[in-house]
Amino acid sequence: MRILIADDHPARYEPLLVKLSALGVDPAKEICFVVCADEAASELESKHYDLLILDIILPLYKYNQATTHTYSLDLLHRIHVDEEINKPGKVIGITADKAAAIAASDQFDENTWAIIDYTAQSDTWMHRIINCVEYLKNNKNHEPRAIETPSVDIAVICALETPELEAILALPWNWQPSRPVDDSVFVNDGWFYVGQTKVTVAAAFSTRMGMVSTAIKSLLMINSLRPKILVMTGICAGVKEKVGLGDVLFADPAWDFQSGKRVIDAGTRKFSFAPHQLPADHRIRAHFEQLRSDRAFFTELPKLFSQACEFTTTLRIGPVASGSAVLADGHTIEEIKDQQRELLGVEMEIYGLYAAAFNASGLQPRTFALKGVCDYADPDKKDEAQAYAAFASAKVLERFFDRYGSRFFGEQNGNQ
Repeated sequence: MRILIADDHPARYEPLLVKLSALGVDPAKEICFVVCADEAASELESKHYDLLILDIILPLYKYNQATTHTYSLDLLHRIHVDEEINKPGKVIGITADKAAAIAASDQFDENTWAIIDYTAQSDTWMHRIINCVEYLKNNKNHEPRAIETPSVDIAVICALETPELEAILALPWNWQPSRPVDDSVFVNDGWFYVGQTKVTVAAAFSTRMGMVSTAIKSLLMINSLRPKILVMTGICAGVKEKVGLGDVLFADPAWDFQSGKRVIDAGTRKFSFAPHQLPADHRIRAHFEQLRSDRAFFTELPKLFSQACEFTTTLRIGPVASGSAVLADGHTIEEIKDQQRELLGVEMEIYGLYAAAFNASGLQPRTFALKGVCDYADPDKKDEAQAYAAFASAKVLERFFDRYGSRFFGEQNGNQ
């Protein structure tokens, strides 16, 4: 195992070295520290490293004081295109600067590399690196062999880490630090009991918003984890006369509202829509039809939120359309209603989720999506509405499994 750490603040890794030593990694022989992008490039030219931990903000040379994310991104570009560079097995970016993380996110996403937020007040960044090293060591120490792929009962996918995945990880499901399940998917594992049955959960957020990214992450999780149930939670825009802010939508069916063909009709250019609708799992829908009558739960839900709020929640079941752009003009949603008169909401991912599950080979997971309404696809968007909508969708998911989990898991019901 060879690890290259490129960071101009090497002292912060002292506690990590202790944990790596406990894993059998010899810091003196297997870990190399460099403090600038130029030294990192030289090391990668001379030898292969299983893992590169790269500070997003680095100086170009060790005698420079100026630091910027540009030098790290240039190094990543060289790793991708330069044949003289020995490509590391995995790359993890690390930074305490959120602006730098945003600037680097696209380049990391394109290569399925991860960025970790560093903070001296939390050990989460260390846990993620440790989990990655354990994964690499296991792959390195074992010859490929035919083994049964481990499975989970529930896989949860969110489009955003904040506030959507955060709301899921706030559920009392015994969450563990994130770990890699393959070279491009990190998940948080959790579990809870339904009666005497232990139900396992894996949660992840998508690389970026949108149907394509969601479909790719969904297929990777289906193939890696073989979940019995696949679900997406999060936030969406609602149709004002049909739903209220804070309502939770069970999406059935979902479709890409931008699918179709541009034509000329009588000299006028028009867009001819051709939506392909995909349903949620019919058995799960039947249980949500029962859950929406749980008046005591929905009345109490806003009181459980972490701060006082003006929102209320009703569970709505019906059509939700997906598109590739955030809507904020207040008009496009009116055009989408022409495709489905019962339209409840619009968002960017659900159709990708449903398409991935529908096209998965082997045993397909039961799939559905819950999205909380945080705006009306107009310019009036509020952070507190997004936080509550994400919270509400997560709590409705928890309530569903509390009430009906025994119908889907356990010796008698798990494979039905």
